[in-house]
Amino acid sequence: MRPAFPLIIAALFAALLALPACTSREGPSQLTGLPPVSVTLDSTVVKRDIVRLVWSVRDADGRQFEFLRQNRAEPWKLFATVQPVEGRVTLVDTGVVPGQRYLYRLRVQGMTGDAYLDEVDVVVPL
Repeated sequence: MRPAFPLIIAALFAALLALPACTSREGPSQLTGLPPVSVTLDSTVVKRDIVRLVWSVRDADGRQFEFLRQNRAEPWKLFATVQPVEGRVTLVDTGVVPGQRYLYRLRVQGMTGDAYLDEVDVVVPL
């Protein structure tokens, strides 16, 4: 009789491949003293060498958006600061490592502070 261990590993790997490569969790979207900013994650591209995330934004009123990135080995770090272009903000990360998990946060700057608008969890394929 052959051991079942290789079959269990193969089944776990197949289940892992079936998981979505990206999940999104919306956060608070209103800053004190400013109208709310509406964001929607429109598209996600996750490949071995690139992560590209695009959000639609409404009511941004010329405010800047910041992307923060984290992986298991690092704390949250400012990754990029952008302004909406035609109602969209785009993150392009070409410094990803296959097999790694990254978290991205979208933050808007306001007069009375910053607010986190969305958080996206990405696993880069092998």
